[in-house]
Amino acid sequence: MNLTDDELIQELSNRFARSRKTFSDLSVVNRKLVEMNRRLEQSEALKSNFLSNIRNEINNPLNAIVGLAGQIGALDPERDEIVALASMICSEANHLDFQLRNIFAAAELEAGELDPHISRVNVTAVARDVAESFRHRAARKDVEIELEPPPEAAPLLFDTDAEKVQIILSNLVANALEYSREGGRIQVSLALAPDGSLVVGVRDFGAGIAEEDQQRIFNRFTQLETGTTRSHLGHGLGLSIAKALADLLQGTIDLESGRGQGSLFRVTLPAPVGDAPFTSFAEGGNLFLFDDISEK
Repeated sequence: MNLTDDELIQELSNRFARSRKTFSDLSVVNRKLVEMNRRLEQSEALKSNFLSNIRNEINNPLNAIVGLAGQIGALDPERDEIVALASMICSEANHLDFQLRNIFAAAELEAGELDPHISRVNVTAVARDVAESFRHRAARKDVEIELEPPPEAAPLLFDTDAEKVQIILSNLVANALEYSREGGRIQVSLALAPDGSLVVGVRDFGAGIAEEDQQRIFNRFTQLETGTTRSHLGHGLGLSIAKALADLLQGTIDLESGRGQGSLFRVTLPAPVGDAPFTSFAEGGNLFLFDDISEK
């Protein structure tokens, strides 16, 4: 159909008007998206501040409880019942502390708010502190936690994030303790590989994990049962957090296990690239005492 000049001008004018309206609508939508993004960023900042504040609000009284319990035990070390009660208070406070730290770590990982803070770390001391934090609960099951090399050995130094390594190791030891038999043992080993990587192993001699279950053991909220009824505690976050933190440190977690053969979790963390460690808030990091939470 042929259009006259006037009709063509009118058609072009109409199309321009429609295009201008569309552009105006897009501008409105864009402004709304910018405002929505600003509010989301503000919400994320508020959530981050809330997590930081609530962590301090919880950690401060828990640390006070642990400290006071230690002082009570030292008042009269000859009275076994006082020492035992003080030790139990410390154990239960550490148990709560560890579970809360796992929850905070899960929230921060979900929000992408965790970053590694690398420093020169005495990994031998980290392993010793983890083993000590489980001493009371391990004694309840008559389970021995063995360290290799032993605590009195020369320090094994490695550039890594001390707190995250301690959370990883705590979760693995907690998991091993939960599934260890009465009178059993747990082996924690530390070594430097030929390529300079840190290799941490946690072995238990419990029921083990079937091959078909080993891929999903690191999924969140996963707990495997070795019997006909659920007999193990925990909310299924520990192993997933351990793996996520190992990933954050550019490391890996491997599992060797089988039904009736126990389990060996092996964490490999690569040495940082460069001649000097990354900057950190404190040399050696901030070490915490944890207690158990488990899943299998």
